[in-house]
Amino acid sequence: MTLHEPTLFVSLFGFTLLSTLLLVTAAANRDALREQRLWAWGNVASCAGLLIGGMETAPLLVHAVLSYGLIGLGLALVLKGVRVFARAELGPAWVLLITALALLLPGWYALVQPDLEQRLVVTGLYFGLLNLLAAQQLWRLRHREMVLVAVAGFAVLGLVLLLRALLLAWQPPGVEALRAQVVPLSLLAITLAQVTVAFGFILMVARRFALNLRQLSELDALTGTLNRQGLMSQGLRLLRRARQAQRPVALMMIDADHFKRINDEHGHPAGDLVIRHLAEQLRSRLRASDALVRYGGEEFLLMLDGVNARAALPIAERLREQIERVAASDPELPCAYTVSMGVAGAEDHGHALQPALAAADEALYRAKAAGRNCVSA
Repeated sequence: MTLHEPTLFVSLFGFTLLSTLLLVTAAANRDALREQRLWAWGNVASCAGLLIGGMETAPLLVHAVLSYGLIGLGLALVLKGVRVFARAELGPAWVLLITALALLLPGWYALVQPDLEQRLVVTGLYFGLLNLLAAQQLWRLRHREMVLVAVAGFAVLGLVLLLRALLLAWQPPGVEALRAQVVPLSLLAITLAQVTVAFGFILMVARRFALNLRQLSELDALTGTLNRQGLMSQGLRLLRRARQAQRPVALMMIDADHFKRINDEHGHPAGDLVIRHLAEQLRSRLRASDALVRYGGEEFLLMLDGVNARAALPIAERLREQIERVAASDPELPCAYTVSMGVAGAEDHGHALQPALAAADEALYRAKAAGRNCVSA
């Protein structure tokens, strides 16, 4: 069966145009992610490059050089969007460099040393490597299930372009018939890969929004710390990892003293200021492996990974002193305040959350009974 190259090119352009319109429509939403807009603009540039590349009646500089430059710019913007999705960046200098090489490489074999086959070889190698780089950047993400479809699309796209370039560069006699089918077959594979990438982008954005919503549901709106729901997911995860590694975990239950009096005398907005201030002071001692939870009202829970209850006592005392000192001198606070703390070790309760919480809460009750503004274990 002979594949009709012009028909395949029209199909490739049509699918690219449809996926571009889909991405542009999604990116036009006010709540769209930054990477969505980069992918949309990247597809617009690539679509324009394909359109110009098909205009063989246009000047050589346009259809054989500018078209590749636009495709290179599109790939650079897509790669920048991939980096943004991966919580990284691709600076403007890299975008310009990728685009410049996409202009210079085909420009050399179009204007300086005209050779259509060599032009297809070098651009195939270049664009193939860029697509494989995009696949590699996504594959490095922790949540790989989010990006599998897009990774597959980029990988197929990159491998097909590289394979086409290598087959076109292959010169042994007797392979003319095979090489005659290389470009049509590659256009068919590229079309399918483009559709896969566009579908992968949609899945990535949907799952990122779902992940963001889940994270928001686990955060306290006033302080930005974890809430009870966040404790049941991230707190339990922390304890599970600690139990597997046989590490201690200290639980500090922290409560602002006489908080009802603060609300009664200064109003609830003043109480909110105190709660936010307390959260900031606690967060200042937080490590990446620790967890801070607004347990309820003016009560917070601090989970210290790798710290036992005995070692946590002096940490709690220093933290209590810091809060008392800073609160007394902060001009933005409506009043000074102190805290009481209860400390317990999760390892003393089999790394089980509820018994450890009950022990920390009991220690907090003893600290309050002892006159407040103190630490108990």
